[in-house]
Amino acid sequence: MNTIFKFSFGAALLSMAMTVSAQDKSFTKFSKQDLIDDMKLAMEILKKQHPNPYKFIDSVSYQRKSDSLLRKMEEQSDVFACNQYSPLGLLRDVHTNLAYSDESSRDMYSKIRFLPFPVIIERDKMLVNAKGLQLPFGSEIISINGLKTEELIRFATNLSYSDGWINTGNDRSYADFQTRFSLRNVQQENHEVSFLAPGSKNIKKVTMPSATPSQAFNSGRQSIMPLNQLQRAHFIYSDFQPATQTGILTVNSFNLQEAYAYKEFSEFFKELNKLKYKNVIIDIRSNGGGNPAISALLYSFLSDKSFRNEYNYRTRTIDMSYAEYAVAQGRRMSEEDISNNRNFLYQRFDKDSTSGFYIGNARLKEGQLENFPPDKDAFKGDVYVLTGGGTVSAATYFAALVQRNKRGLIVGKETGSGEQSTTAAWFLTYQLPKTRSILTVPMSELYFFNSSSDNGRGVLPDRSMPIEKFVGYVRESQDPEVTYTLELISNKNNAPGK
Repeated sequence: MNTIFKFSFGAALLSMAMTVSAQDKSFTKFSKQDLIDDMKLAMEILKKQHPNPYKFIDSVSYQRKSDSLLRKMEEQSDVFACNQYSPLGLLRDVHTNLAYSDESSRDMYSKIRFLPFPVIIERDKMLVNAKGLQLPFGSEIISINGLKTEELIRFATNLSYSDGWINTGNDRSYADFQTRFSLRNVQQENHEVSFLAPGSKNIKKVTMPSATPSQAFNSGRQSIMPLNQLQRAHFIYSDFQPATQTGILTVNSFNLQEAYAYKEFSEFFKELNKLKYKNVIIDIRSNGGGNPAISALLYSFLSDKSFRNEYNYRTRTIDMSYAEYAVAQGRRMSEEDISNNRNFLYQRFDKDSTSGFYIGNARLKEGQLENFPPDKDAFKGDVYVLTGGGTVSAATYFAALVQRNKRGLIVGKETGSGEQSTTAAWFLTYQLPKTRSILTVPMSELYFFNSSSDNGRGVLPDRSMPIEKFVGYVRESQDPEVTYTLELISNKNNAPGK
């Protein structure tokens, strides 16, 4: 049987573009009403197709708030400004996504007058994120065009949702702030900026002309943060720090083949043990997920005993609604595609009469190793795991394994997806008829550790960095979480009795 849906625990994060068809309409050739009509359709699709649309919002509030946001879209002067009122975030699901086609995104980008600098958003601070611009790198933004920082961050947060009640989504999206903010008024000629330069207590004001698309793109490419660009250019990357006897393993995805993942993990931990290093930092701040079995595989290199590797899937429906809009691999899904998809799910999910949900059965869990043994080269020293809002899906599961088994410290911020549950595994894509945008809908929920509920929170850190330290590290062009963790290790190594 041809598998229509590739198994993937993670999903693409919010993006400004997705290539679909060479015959997509240009962005300027669909109207504001076209966008609103497609958004209404998207919300109707989600009602029927999402595996649990009312987990964090009831149906009445869903409809009322959707209608309110759609009315705000109708009040906007143009199609660009409508983007800030998308109702998709009402589901509080990190994996649900709506993206314009590549052609529409290019056309849109070419017509915007941009905020002329990229930013870093960290809790209640917004900092300039590039050197060589009119504003010094690391300057703290006080206001832009009369909007105070708290309003700017609230605006960014509304567009950067995570699972449930998690509020760290800005970690994944602050790099897009230039574009998202500029969409509010694409003809803005100048920007009035109030700021505090590094080391200064006096607020300064400057008027900056809007950037052209080329200028905005170039300034975005000059962003300093994140600093670990080399580490993020690979699925897995390893560093060794002799001064603190620390190995650093950066893992940017768990959507990996087992043979490749095992080879990389094994080589790193063999070297760590050979060097007799006493500490390991595992950086999953930008890990968007993948296969939870690979998360368990990595944890097996940290555990000194067998551990429980338990998770299961459930969904409200195994049928396909609005099939006339469903696409796969750049084409409309055929009747055979749809039938194959339903049969695949029908064989692997059983209806639970009590909850009304379909629950994954033994066939779905075939090959899942629930009593997972430690690896022969497992590390015995101290473990630090770096997390943030970009830690999603299977990466959250890895952090939860570390924390639940008391095997190390979680350092950073709350993960971007739920500790108990998230959406996962298979995804449907719909091409909306008027804008040709692509709606991505997860087909199931995944419950870690066989949880029966979801409190809407991610894995919470054991150590959070003070904001003053974060700002200081950034201005010194040091990776904040890595530097902070190495200081923790150094302080531990230099403690009395060591």
